[in-house]
Amino acid sequence: MATAAFPEKVSDDSTQCTICFYTFKNPKVLPCLHTFCEHCLREWVQKNDGDTIPCPICRQPVSLPQNGVEGLKDNFFIASLVKAVTEHNKVRHGKDELLCTSCEEGKPATSRCSECAEFLCESCESAHRLVRATRGHTLFTFEELKTGKYDNVVRARKAPPCSKHPGEILKLYCRTCETPICNECALFEHRDSQHDYTRIEEVAAEKRDTILDLTPQCQARMQFFRQTEEAQKRLREQLQLNVEGARQNVHRTVQTLTALVKEEGERLLTCIHTEESSRKKQIEAEIEGAQISLASAKSTCEFAKTLAREGGDYEVASFSQDMAARLNELTKPPMEKVNFKLANITIDYSVMVQKLTKNRPKTAHYSLPKSTERELCSLLKRARQSGVSSSTGPPLGRYGDRVLVNGGGLRPGD
Repeated sequence: MATAAFPEKVSDDSTQCTICFYTFKNPKVLPCLHTFCEHCLREWVQKNDGDTIPCPICRQPVSLPQNGVEGLKDNFFIASLVKAVTEHNKVRHGKDELLCTSCEEGKPATSRCSECAEFLCESCESAHRLVRATRGHTLFTFEELKTGKYDNVVRARKAPPCSKHPGEILKLYCRTCETPICNECALFEHRDSQHDYTRIEEVAAEKRDTILDLTPQCQARMQFFRQTEEAQKRLREQLQLNVEGARQNVHRTVQTLTALVKEEGERLLTCIHTEESSRKKQIEAEIEGAQISLASAKSTCEFAKTLAREGGDYEVASFSQDMAARLNELTKPPMEKVNFKLANITIDYSVMVQKLTKNRPKTAHYSLPKSTERELCSLLKRARQSGVSSSTGPPLGRYGDRVLVNGGGLRPGD
Protein backbone atom coordinates (compact mmCIF):
# COMPACT_ATOMS: atom_id res chain seq x y z
CA MET A 1 0.00 0.00 0.00
CA ALA A 2 1.45 3.36 -1.00
CA THR A 3 2.39 5.55 1.95
CA ALA A 4 4.24 8.79 2.55
CA ALA A 5 6.26 10.00 5.51
CA PHE A 6 7.49 13.30 6.89
CA PRO A 7 10.86 14.28 8.38
CA GLU A 8 11.82 14.44 12.04
CA LYS A 9 10.86 18.10 12.30
CA VAL A 10 7.89 19.65 10.50
CA SER A 11 7.83 23.45 10.71
CA ASP A 12 4.87 25.24 12.27
CA ASP A 13 4.44 27.12 8.97
CA SER A 14 3.33 23.83 7.44
CA THR A 15 0.74 22.97 10.08
CA GLN A 16 -0.50 26.33 11.38
CA CYS A 17 -3.02 28.73 9.83
CA THR A 18 -1.58 32.22 9.28
CA ILE A 19 -4.91 33.82 10.22
CA CYS A 20 -5.65 32.20 13.60
CA PHE A 21 -2.10 30.85 14.23
CA TYR A 22 -3.56 27.53 15.42
CA THR A 23 -3.22 24.08 13.90
CA PHE A 24 -5.23 23.80 10.69
CA LYS A 25 -8.85 22.69 10.96
CA ASN A 26 -10.53 21.63 7.72
CA PRO A 27 -7.81 23.34 5.64
CA LYS A 28 -8.88 24.91 2.35
CA VAL A 29 -6.37 25.81 -0.37
CA LEU A 30 -6.80 28.86 -2.63
CA PRO A 31 -5.72 28.97 -6.31
CA CYS A 32 -2.55 30.80 -5.23
CA LEU A 33 -1.71 27.70 -3.08
CA HIS A 34 -2.10 29.50 0.26
CA THR A 35 -3.97 27.43 2.83
CA PHE A 36 -6.25 28.53 5.69
CA CYS A 37 -8.78 27.01 8.10
CA GLU A 38 -12.27 26.82 6.67
CA HIS A 39 -13.77 28.83 9.54
CA CYS A 40 -11.04 31.47 9.20
CA LEU A 41 -11.88 31.88 5.52
CA ARG A 42 -15.57 32.23 6.39
CA GLU A 43 -14.75 35.14 8.69
CA TRP A 44 -12.47 36.59 6.01
CA VAL A 45 -15.31 36.43 3.46
CA GLN A 46 -17.60 38.30 5.86
CA LYS A 47 -15.03 41.08 6.17
CA ASN A 48 -14.63 41.25 2.37
CA ASP A 49 -18.19 41.29 1.13
CA GLY A 50 -18.53 40.14 -2.47
CA ASP A 51 -18.11 37.18 -4.81
CA THR A 52 -14.36 37.79 -4.96
CA ILE A 53 -11.99 38.00 -1.99
CA PRO A 54 -8.27 38.82 -1.79
CA CYS A 55 -5.94 36.14 -0.49
CA PRO A 56 -4.99 37.11 3.09
CA ILE A 57 -1.29 36.66 2.23
CA CYS A 58 -0.65 37.68 -1.39
CA ARG A 59 -3.88 39.67 -2.07
CA GLN A 60 -4.50 37.72 -5.28
CA PRO A 61 -8.24 37.90 -6.13
CA VAL A 62 -10.10 34.64 -5.50
CA SER A 63 -13.50 33.97 -7.05
CA LEU A 64 -15.69 32.06 -4.62
CA PRO A 65 -17.68 29.02 -5.81
CA GLN A 66 -21.47 29.13 -5.70
CA ASN A 67 -21.52 27.42 -2.31
CA GLY A 68 -18.89 29.78 -0.92
CA VAL A 69 -15.94 28.68 1.20
CA GLU A 70 -17.28 25.13 1.39
CA GLY A 71 -16.75 24.78 -2.37
CA LEU A 72 -13.06 25.67 -2.20
CA LYS A 73 -10.60 22.83 -2.68
CA ASP A 74 -9.72 20.82 0.43
CA ASN A 75 -6.01 20.70 1.15
CA PHE A 76 -5.93 16.99 1.87
CA PHE A 77 -2.13 17.06 1.92
CA ILE A 78 -2.03 19.52 4.85
CA ALA A 79 -4.91 17.74 6.60
CA SER A 80 -3.06 14.44 6.28
CA LEU A 81 0.18 16.03 7.47
CA VAL A 82 -1.50 17.60 10.52
CA LYS A 83 -3.11 14.26 11.40
CA ALA A 84 0.18 12.41 11.06
CA VAL A 85 2.09 14.99 13.13
CA THR A 86 -0.58 14.88 15.87
CA GLU A 87 -0.52 11.08 16.03
CA HIS A 88 3.27 11.04 16.00
CA ASN A 89 3.47 13.48 18.92
CA LYS A 90 0.89 11.55 20.94
CA VAL A 91 2.79 8.30 20.50
CA ARG A 92 6.20 9.81 21.27
CA HIS A 93 4.94 11.56 24.42
CA GLY A 94 3.14 8.49 25.73
CA LYS A 95 -0.41 9.84 25.47
CA ASP A 96 -3.13 7.22 25.44
CA GLU A 97 -5.60 9.18 23.33
CA LEU A 98 -5.31 7.31 20.06
CA LEU A 99 -8.27 5.14 19.07
CA CYS A 100 -8.45 2.21 16.72
CA THR A 101 -8.79 3.40 13.11
CA SER A 102 -9.72 -0.03 11.79
CA CYS A 103 -13.07 -0.42 13.55
CA GLU A 104 -15.88 1.89 14.65
CA GLU A 105 -16.13 0.75 18.28
CA GLY A 106 -13.92 3.54 19.62
CA LYS A 107 -11.54 1.23 21.46
CA PRO A 108 -8.07 2.46 22.48
CA ALA A 109 -5.35 1.53 20.00
CA THR A 110 -2.61 -0.81 21.21
CA SER A 111 -0.50 -1.19 18.06
CA ARG A 112 0.08 0.12 14.57
CA CYS A 113 0.41 -1.74 11.26
CA SER A 114 3.41 -0.66 9.22
CA GLU A 115 1.91 -1.60 5.85
CA CYS A 116 -1.66 -0.34 6.39
CA ALA A 117 -0.66 2.77 8.42
CA GLU A 118 -3.56 1.94 10.75
CA PHE A 119 -3.82 2.06 14.55
CA LEU A 120 -5.35 -1.17 15.88
CA CYS A 121 -7.12 -2.18 19.08
CA GLU A 122 -6.56 -5.63 20.61
CA SER A 123 -9.47 -7.19 18.69
CA CYS A 124 -8.46 -5.74 15.34
CA GLU A 125 -4.85 -6.66 16.01
CA SER A 126 -5.85 -10.31 16.50
CA ALA A 127 -7.97 -10.25 13.33
CA HIS A 128 -5.13 -8.56 11.45
CA ARG A 129 -2.81 -11.44 12.28
CA LEU A 130 -5.34 -14.05 11.15
CA VAL A 131 -6.65 -12.64 7.85
CA ARG A 132 -4.64 -13.97 4.92
CA ALA A 133 -4.30 -10.55 3.26
CA THR A 134 -2.78 -8.93 6.36
CA ARG A 135 -1.27 -11.69 8.47
CA GLY A 136 2.15 -11.03 6.95
CA HIS A 137 2.06 -7.35 7.94
CA THR A 138 4.44 -5.99 10.56
CA LEU A 139 2.73 -4.77 13.75
CA PHE A 140 4.39 -2.59 16.40
CA THR A 141 3.10 -2.20 19.96
CA PHE A 142 2.83 1.26 21.54
CA GLU A 143 5.64 0.38 23.90
CA GLU A 144 7.90 -0.22 20.90
CA LEU A 145 6.75 2.95 19.18
CA LYS A 146 7.31 5.12 22.28
CA THR A 147 11.02 4.30 22.17
CA GLY A 148 11.32 6.36 18.98
CA LYS A 149 13.12 3.53 17.24
CA TYR A 150 10.24 3.03 14.84
CA ASP A 151 9.20 6.65 14.23
CA ASN A 152 8.98 5.97 10.51
CA VAL A 153 6.09 3.61 11.22
CA VAL A 154 4.08 6.33 13.00
CA ARG A 155 4.91 8.90 10.34
CA ALA A 156 3.62 6.72 7.50
CA ARG A 157 0.45 8.04 5.83
CA LYS A 158 -1.52 5.77 3.54
CA ALA A 159 -2.72 6.91 0.15
CA PRO A 160 -6.37 8.04 0.09
CA PRO A 161 -9.09 5.76 -1.30
CA CYS A 162 -10.91 6.40 -4.56
CA SER A 163 -14.01 8.56 -4.06
CA LYS A 164 -15.84 6.66 -6.81
CA HIS A 165 -14.88 3.11 -5.85
CA PRO A 166 -14.79 2.52 -2.07
CA GLY A 167 -12.08 0.14 -1.00
CA GLU A 168 -9.89 0.91 -4.01
CA ILE A 169 -6.66 2.85 -3.56
CA LEU A 170 -5.53 5.51 -6.03
CA LYS A 171 -2.51 3.69 -7.46
CA LEU A 172 -2.57 5.00 -11.05
CA TYR A 173 -2.47 8.38 -12.75
CA CYS A 174 -4.23 9.24 -16.01
CA ARG A 175 -1.99 11.64 -17.91
CA THR A 176 -4.81 12.40 -20.33
CA CYS A 177 -7.23 13.52 -17.60
CA GLU A 178 -4.42 14.67 -15.27
CA THR A 179 -5.95 12.94 -12.25
CA PRO A 180 -5.14 10.00 -9.95
CA ILE A 181 -7.28 6.90 -10.55
CA CYS A 182 -7.73 3.42 -9.11
CA ASN A 183 -7.73 0.05 -10.87
CA GLU A 184 -11.51 0.15 -11.23
CA CYS A 185 -11.33 3.59 -12.84
CA ALA A 186 -8.73 2.32 -15.29
CA LEU A 187 -10.80 -0.74 -16.10
CA PHE A 188 -14.11 1.00 -16.78
CA GLU A 189 -13.77 4.79 -17.14
CA HIS A 190 -10.24 5.20 -18.53
CA ARG A 191 -9.86 2.08 -20.66
CA ASP A 192 -10.27 4.02 -23.90
CA SER A 193 -7.14 4.02 -26.06
CA GLN A 194 -7.08 7.80 -25.78
CA HIS A 195 -6.37 7.54 -22.07
CA ASP A 196 -2.72 7.30 -21.16
CA TYR A 197 -2.30 6.13 -17.58
CA THR A 198 0.61 4.74 -15.62
CA ARG A 199 1.63 4.00 -12.04
CA ILE A 200 1.26 7.01 -9.82
CA GLU A 201 4.76 6.46 -8.41
CA GLU A 202 6.29 7.15 -11.83
CA VAL A 203 4.27 10.33 -12.33
CA ALA A 204 4.99 11.51 -8.79
CA ALA A 205 8.72 11.05 -9.35
CA GLU A 206 8.56 13.19 -12.48
CA LYS A 207 6.42 15.87 -10.85
CA ARG A 208 8.55 15.89 -7.72
CA ASP A 209 11.69 16.52 -9.82
CA THR A 210 9.93 19.34 -11.67
CA ILE A 211 8.86 20.99 -8.42
CA LEU A 212 12.32 20.64 -6.88
CA ASP A 213 13.92 22.10 -10.02
CA LEU A 214 11.66 25.16 -9.92
CA THR A 215 11.81 25.76 -6.17
CA PRO A 216 15.43 27.10 -6.04
CA GLN A 217 14.57 29.67 -8.71
CA CYS A 218 11.64 30.82 -6.64
CA GLN A 219 13.88 31.04 -3.59
CA ALA A 220 16.31 33.18 -5.58
CA ARG A 221 13.48 35.59 -6.35
CA MET A 222 12.99 36.07 -2.62
CA GLN A 223 16.34 37.87 -2.52
CA PHE A 224 15.08 40.35 -5.12
CA PHE A 225 11.98 41.04 -3.03
CA ARG A 226 14.14 41.61 0.04
CA GLN A 227 16.38 44.05 -1.81
CA THR A 228 13.36 45.86 -3.26
CA GLU A 229 11.94 46.26 0.23
CA GLU A 230 15.31 47.58 1.46
CA ALA A 231 15.54 50.04 -1.45
CA GLN A 232 12.06 51.39 -0.72
CA LYS A 233 12.91 51.83 2.96
CA ARG A 234 16.09 53.71 2.02
CA LEU A 235 14.01 55.84 -0.30
CA ARG A 236 11.61 56.61 2.54
CA GLU A 237 14.50 57.67 4.77
CA GLN A 238 15.89 59.93 2.05
CA LEU A 239 12.45 61.43 1.52
CA GLN A 240 12.35 62.33 5.22
CA LEU A 241 15.78 63.93 5.02
CA ASN A 242 14.82 65.94 1.97
CA VAL A 243 11.51 66.99 3.50
CA GLU A 244 13.32 68.19 6.61
CA GLY A 245 15.79 70.10 4.49
CA ALA A 246 12.97 71.72 2.57
CA ARG A 247 11.17 72.67 5.80
CA GLN A 248 14.29 74.31 7.23
CA ASN A 249 14.83 76.25 4.02
CA VAL A 250 11.28 77.53 4.12
CA HIS A 251 11.59 78.57 7.77
CA ARG A 252 14.81 80.52 7.10
CA THR A 253 13.22 82.28 4.14
CA VAL A 254 10.11 83.19 6.09
CA GLN A 255 12.22 84.64 8.90
CA THR A 256 14.13 86.77 6.39
CA LEU A 257 11.07 88.09 4.62
CA THR A 258 9.17 88.58 7.92
CA ALA A 259 5.47 89.08 8.11
CA LEU A 260 4.98 89.93 4.44
CA VAL A 261 5.99 86.46 3.32
CA LYS A 262 4.64 84.51 6.30
CA GLU A 263 1.40 83.67 4.54
CA GLU A 264 3.28 82.52 1.47
CA GLY A 265 5.67 80.46 3.59
CA GLU A 266 2.81 78.67 5.36
CA ARG A 267 1.27 77.84 2.01
CA LEU A 268 4.57 76.39 0.78
CA LEU A 269 4.79 74.21 3.89
CA THR A 270 1.31 72.96 3.19
CA CYS A 271 2.33 72.04 -0.35
CA ILE A 272 5.38 70.18 0.96
CA HIS A 273 3.29 68.40 3.57
CA THR A 274 0.78 67.37 0.95
CA GLU A 275 3.51 66.11 -1.36
CA GLU A 276 5.20 64.29 1.51
CA SER A 277 1.96 62.54 2.47
CA SER A 278 1.22 61.61 -1.11
CA ARG A 279 4.67 60.25 -1.82
CA LYS A 280 5.00 58.51 1.50
CA LYS A 281 1.75 56.70 0.81
CA GLN A 282 3.09 55.61 -2.56
CA ILE A 283 6.36 54.42 -1.06
CA GLU A 284 4.57 52.66 1.81
CA ALA A 285 2.37 50.93 -0.73
CA GLU A 286 5.46 49.77 -2.66
CA ILE A 287 7.05 48.53 0.57
CA GLU A 288 3.89 46.64 1.45
CA GLY A 289 3.82 45.20 -2.05
CA ALA A 290 7.42 44.00 -1.73
CA GLN A 291 6.67 42.48 1.68
CA ILE A 292 3.56 40.73 0.36
CA SER A 293 5.50 39.39 -2.65
CA LEU A 294 8.26 38.16 -0.32
CA ALA A 295 5.76 36.48 2.00
CA SER A 296 3.94 34.92 -0.96
CA ALA A 297 7.17 33.60 -2.51
CA LYS A 298 8.37 32.30 0.86
CA SER A 299 5.13 30.49 1.68
CA THR A 300 4.96 29.06 -1.84
CA CYS A 301 8.54 27.75 -1.55
CA GLU A 302 7.84 26.29 1.88
CA PHE A 303 4.70 24.61 0.60
CA ALA A 304 6.49 23.36 -2.53
CA LYS A 305 9.42 21.90 -0.59
CA THR A 306 7.12 20.33 1.99
CA LEU A 307 4.90 18.85 -0.73
CA ALA A 308 7.82 17.60 -2.83
CA ARG A 309 9.75 16.01 0.03
CA GLU A 310 6.93 14.99 2.34
CA GLY A 311 3.83 14.58 0.22
CA GLY A 312 2.47 11.25 -0.87
CA ASP A 313 2.39 10.25 -4.49
CA TYR A 314 -1.28 11.10 -4.82
CA GLU A 315 -0.74 14.45 -3.15
CA VAL A 316 2.26 15.40 -5.29
CA ALA A 317 0.55 14.32 -8.48
CA SER A 318 -2.66 16.17 -7.62
CA PHE A 319 -0.94 19.44 -6.79
CA SER A 320 1.73 19.27 -9.49
CA GLN A 321 -0.09 21.24 -12.16
CA ASP A 322 -1.09 24.13 -9.88
CA MET A 323 2.27 24.07 -8.12
CA ALA A 324 4.29 24.13 -11.35
CA ALA A 325 2.14 26.98 -12.67
CA ARG A 326 2.60 28.97 -9.47
CA LEU A 327 6.36 28.40 -9.35
CA ASN A 328 6.74 29.25 -13.03
CA GLU A 329 4.84 32.47 -12.42
CA LEU A 330 7.21 33.42 -9.63
CA THR A 331 10.26 32.71 -11.81
CA LYS A 332 9.20 35.14 -14.54
CA PRO A 333 11.32 38.30 -14.96
CA PRO A 334 10.38 40.76 -12.19
CA MET A 335 8.25 43.71 -13.20
CA GLU A 336 8.84 45.75 -10.04
CA LYS A 337 10.29 49.23 -10.32
CA VAL A 338 11.57 51.72 -7.82
CA ASN A 339 10.52 55.26 -8.68
CA PHE A 340 13.45 57.26 -7.36
CA LYS A 341 11.85 60.61 -8.11
CA LEU A 342 9.43 60.05 -5.23
CA ALA A 343 12.17 61.24 -2.84
CA ASN A 344 12.76 64.49 -4.72
CA ILE A 345 11.40 67.72 -3.23
CA THR A 346 11.84 71.03 -5.04
CA ILE A 347 10.63 74.42 -3.85
CA ASP A 348 9.74 77.14 -6.36
CA TYR A 349 9.45 80.60 -4.82
CA SER A 350 8.09 82.23 -7.97
CA VAL A 351 4.94 83.47 -6.22
CA MET A 352 6.99 84.91 -3.41
CA VAL A 353 9.22 86.59 -5.97
CA GLN A 354 6.22 88.47 -7.27
CA LYS A 355 5.69 89.91 -3.79
CA LEU A 356 9.30 90.70 -2.95
CA THR A 357 11.38 91.09 -6.09
CA LYS A 358 14.30 92.63 -4.28
CA ASN A 359 14.69 89.73 -1.84
CA ARG A 360 13.70 86.91 -4.13
CA PRO A 361 15.06 83.65 -2.74
CA LYS A 362 16.70 81.09 -4.99
CA THR A 363 14.95 77.89 -5.88
CA ALA A 364 16.04 75.11 -3.55
CA HIS A 365 16.29 71.44 -4.66
CA TYR A 366 16.32 68.42 -2.38
CA SER A 367 16.98 65.28 -4.38
CA LEU A 368 18.11 61.74 -3.83
CA PRO A 369 21.93 61.84 -3.83
CA LYS A 370 23.37 60.40 -7.04
CA SER A 371 25.68 58.16 -5.04
CA THR A 372 22.70 56.69 -3.16
CA GLU A 373 20.78 56.29 -6.40
CA ARG A 374 23.67 54.42 -8.01
CA GLU A 375 24.05 52.26 -4.91
CA LEU A 376 20.37 51.29 -4.93
CA CYS A 377 20.41 50.61 -8.67
CA SER A 378 23.41 48.35 -8.24
CA LEU A 379 21.75 46.58 -5.31
CA LEU A 380 18.59 45.86 -7.30
CA LYS A 381 20.52 44.88 -10.40
CA ARG A 382 22.56 42.27 -8.53
CA ALA A 383 19.44 40.89 -6.86
CA ARG A 384 17.60 40.74 -10.16
CA GLN A 385 20.46 38.97 -11.95
CA SER A 386 20.80 36.43 -9.14
CA GLY A 387 17.07 35.73 -9.19
CA VAL A 388 16.64 35.39 -12.95
CA SER A 389 19.43 33.75 -14.93
CA SER A 390 18.40 35.27 -18.25
CA SER A 391 15.72 37.90 -18.65
CA THR A 392 14.96 41.08 -20.50
CA GLY A 393 12.63 42.67 -17.99
CA PRO A 394 11.84 46.35 -17.49
CA PRO A 395 14.40 48.81 -16.08
CA LEU A 396 15.05 48.67 -12.38
CA GLY A 397 14.39 52.33 -11.71
CA ARG A 398 12.79 55.36 -13.29
CA TYR A 399 14.60 58.63 -13.64
CA GLY A 400 11.69 61.04 -13.91
CA ASP A 401 11.25 64.77 -14.08
CA ARG A 402 11.74 66.93 -11.06
CA VAL A 403 8.64 68.11 -9.24
CA LEU A 404 8.29 71.73 -8.19
CA VAL A 405 6.29 73.07 -5.27
CA ASN A 406 4.86 76.41 -6.33
CA GLY A 407 1.87 78.66 -6.02
CA GLY A 408 -0.14 76.54 -8.45
CA GLY A 409 0.54 73.16 -6.81
CA LEU A 410 2.79 70.48 -8.34
CA ARG A 411 4.01 70.53 -11.94
CA PRO A 412 6.87 68.86 -13.90
CA GLY A 413 10.11 70.77 -13.74
CA ASP A 414 12.67 71.39 -16.42
